[in-house]
Amino acid sequence: MGSPEGDDVTYRTDKVSPHGYLPDYQRLAAELGPAAVVCEVGVFHGGSLEMWQDMFPQGAVIGIDRDPGAHWPHGTHRIVAGQDDPNLTDLVREHAPDGCDLIVDDASHIGHLTAATFGLLWQLVKPGGFYVVEDWADRWVFPLWQGWSDVDPSLKGDELVDWVPSLIGALKDQARTVTYTYEGLVIIRRALHEQVPSASRSWSEA
Repeated sequence: MGSPEGDDVTYRTDKVSPHGYLPDYQRLAAELGPAAVVCEVGVFHGGSLEMWQDMFPQGAVIGIDRDPGAHWPHGTHRIVAGQDDPNLTDLVREHAPDGCDLIVDDASHIGHLTAATFGLLWQLVKPGGFYVVEDWADRWVFPLWQGWSDVDPSLKGDELVDWVPSLIGALKDQARTVTYTYEGLVIIRRALHEQVPSASRSWSEA
């Protein structure tokens, strides 16, 4: 698999190459510690789940995929469900009753589905934890790649790049920071403590 630090990483996931997300995930892993609970939406061949197992050897790794033929590595928790399944919150909670330290959406990359997943799972992020949406910038980082609207014109306006700016609104829902990276991550950190809006002030009081 690899190592959470160093230059000899050999994780079998596109998070390493071509996307270049590994340094950001290593930073998050260092902050969260080895016992973090991680949930990823989008399993496919299971390479990312193996990476999480390596980074969080004392934690728990949950994988969600609508395809029962996806590969869940030994020791991970298996959830077969669509990313907009209305039962998704409860399904994850069965394996993470106290919530998750890190939730990663690497599923369809279709805007409205990604929004639905966020609506279902953001509430499960622990204080100080992270919610990450991947691949929002593929349209300009990899300009030769096909987007969803190239395959299905009805999805024009419904790609991640169209939708992710609205994630800034998470700051009104207990997010402390929302960070967009050039490589294509949106990293949303939940506040450590409940944030209560300040009382309204008039311009004369400002």
